[in-house]
Amino acid sequence: MANQFTDIKIKALDDSASGPSGEGALMRLVLRLSQSAPAPWSQYFNKAWQQHIYMMKRRASVSGDRLEIICMPNELQADHIPELNKIITQTNAAYGAYAAEQTRLRQKTADESQRQKDDLAKLKGQLKFD
Repeated sequence: MANQFTDIKIKALDDSASGPSGEGALMRLVLRLSQSAPAPWSQYFNKAWQQHIYMMKRRASVSGDRLEIICMPNELQADHIPELNKIITQTNAAYGAYAAEQTRLRQKTADESQRQKDDLAKLKGQLKFD
């Protein structure tokens, strides 16, 4: 079956991919994730981040193995990393449950398919055509 999901974490600031945001002193800071996020994980994170509220909140989103946030560089560590990590933890838990359910459904489908094949093989062995 499929490999078990491994939690995603922020690993590093990608200074070569980070730069001006076009919004005054705010910068587009790119954080590298521990792995490329599956599309449902990214969608869950992005929606959860939009709904998350805290005093210094800035725009952030995940795509692939990158998390981008528009903020002042000096805000990142104290104001945003803890909040990003909260949403990442929630997203890992939600996606882990989703992935486990998808694995369970795939196994159920495979089991049903095998049962049908076994039933047909049994029927084939019982049929008499003379």
